[in-house]
Amino acid sequence: MKAAEKIRLKQKTIVEAAERLFLANGYSGTTMDAVALEAGVTKQTVYRYFPSKVSLFTALLGRFDEDETEFFFAEGGTLSQELQRYGVAFLSRHMQPRHMALFRLMLSESRDSSELGDLFRSHAQPYWLGKLTLFLSQYLPEQDAKAYAHMYNAMLLSERTPLLMRREEGMSAEQIRSHVDFSLLLFLHGLPLE
Repeated sequence: MKAAEKIRLKQKTIVEAAERLFLANGYSGTTMDAVALEAGVTKQTVYRYFPSKVSLFTALLGRFDEDETEFFFAEGGTLSQELQRYGVAFLSRHMQPRHMALFRLMLSESRDSSELGDLFRSHAQPYWLGKLTLFLSQYLPEQDAKAYAHMYNAMLLSERTPLLMRREEGMSAEQIRSHVDFSLLLFLHGLPLE
């Protein structure tokens, strides 16, 4: 195994250990000592790759997006088809149990840590928002595209808070498709009053 691969494997082991601890004990309840013990490495090794708990948590947030490249907008689809495809991919990802657990952690602890809240805002959805903004900028001025991208994502995630409050773990594929269809109809056409 090459040195670069060993480094990546060690970093992955540390971040996976940190994820388990952050989700079990919270951000404030997790120490770098505990991460080292969980990962089976020394504390110095943890600090070699992650100089602070903030940098370790930032790496964890990055892991949630590491396989996001599976989604891309296809050429030739209609606006509605592409937004529907995006919506299903976006909501399916964000309704996964580990995403829900991380969001629950962020909600519970960001009130006591503005740093944690800032990390969440800057790392939670940049990949998805950027891709959607770029796609919508084919149809709208860039500033409008970003505002509409935020709005569509918010509509898609509107079911997340009630699920979190009921301590449910997400939505079924059928529920996701149904919610995306409803959100897309409202997003593209507004209230169907006439």
